[in-house]
Amino acid sequence: MTRDLTRDLTRDAGTGGAPPGPTSGDARAVGPSTVGPGADPSGADHSGRPQADRTGTDRPDPAETRRRAALPLHLVHDDARHGVALYARQVAEALGARVLVGTPADAVAEARRTGADSVHVHWTDRLFGDSSAESAAAVVALAAQVPTTLTLHDVPQPWAGEDRAAAYAEVVRGVRTWAVNSHHEADLLAGVLDRVPGASAPGALRSTVVHLPVVPLDPVDPADAASAAEPGDGAVPEAPAGRVRLALLGFVYPDKGHRELVRAASALAEEGHDVEVVALGAPVAGHDDLLDELAARARTGGVGWRVTGYLGDADLAEWMRAVDVPVTGHRHVSASGSMNSWLAAGRRPLALDGPYVREVDALRPGGFRLYDDDSLVDELRAALADPSRTRAAADDLRPLLSDTARTYAAWWAGVHRALPHPPQPVLEPW
Repeated sequence: MTRDLTRDLTRDAGTGGAPPGPTSGDARAVGPSTVGPGADPSGADHSGRPQADRTGTDRPDPAETRRRAALPLHLVHDDARHGVALYARQVAEALGARVLVGTPADAVAEARRTGADSVHVHWTDRLFGDSSAESAAAVVALAAQVPTTLTLHDVPQPWAGEDRAAAYAEVVRGVRTWAVNSHHEADLLAGVLDRVPGASAPGALRSTVVHLPVVPLDPVDPADAASAAEPGDGAVPEAPAGRVRLALLGFVYPDKGHRELVRAASALAEEGHDVEVVALGAPVAGHDDLLDELAARARTGGVGWRVTGYLGDADLAEWMRAVDVPVTGHRHVSASGSMNSWLAAGRRPLALDGPYVREVDALRPGGFRLYDDDSLVDELRAALADPSRTRAAADDLRPLLSDTARTYAAWWAGVHRALPHPPQPVLEPW
């Protein structure tokens, strides 16, 4: 299986091209945890055979069947290369939850067919519609018919357009409650609600933060990532003797940090270094002119410039372990899966200081080397002089995907609980 080249799961998310437009409307079932016409929501696998329980018998474990039945149906967008869709599938599969690949309208029909009590959607206004308003309207229509929770991605920055802010305000007003991927995103969402006239969020008291996990770069487990951090044989072209490679991971678009890295690389080139800047990813549609600009800047500065385009799992992992210095330089990041991907590859990237970066640096101490605009060149020099500075992962990479799955399961148990509060106790006098 090939995945999103970046595992970027939020604003710096996705792969290979433009954000997806609306789907065709055809719900698809793929894989053992996916439901669709004829699928068994009780947990039988795609072959039709019941799953064995922990005792090794052929009977499904009743407790496991009840646990899975209590999870919401997971609606996943059909663009398998989009980072948000990838993450939605990863979480659902880690939970053993039912997955529907399709549209919000498909989810309504599927919930009615199977009796699903609720639906969960990983949502950004770049999915399920040609515009922010259309995407929001589709989710609100779903939530009006089936209890719906969301994980919000790409939460608008304070300077983002009013149409995006209005869309996010509309969806949080329409759903039961929501999760975000960082406390920084929660702050941004609060700002959205403050600036949209009449915005309200009745589900706010049950909202939560679920940090993005470190997901293994197949076939290496994060626990073994440090030992696997050295480059090996594979898809990475051999660099000329003496050349060093600096890399950014993810879609190429403005404010991702490519301009700043090319400028810093030019300063190293003036000092006599043979430097190449590598963009591990593809340009966002509509930004091909940025590639021309970056290539021209690199030539002027005496720096090599390479764009890999989409990479499958194995090639991506090989590149991430081979480059000399990993950098994550997004100037307005609210949550980022690519930062975690560097950790999974056994790397400690240079990370541009900011609210989100400080949050995840506190979450995984030692995972990143923070820099600002004035210190980037110095940090690059230090990393080239001592490669071990960027070839060791954090001591504790949690939360991993299994941790994230448990957090979601506990959250949904509270959000969707139907049991009444116990009555006030009556204490008989002695």
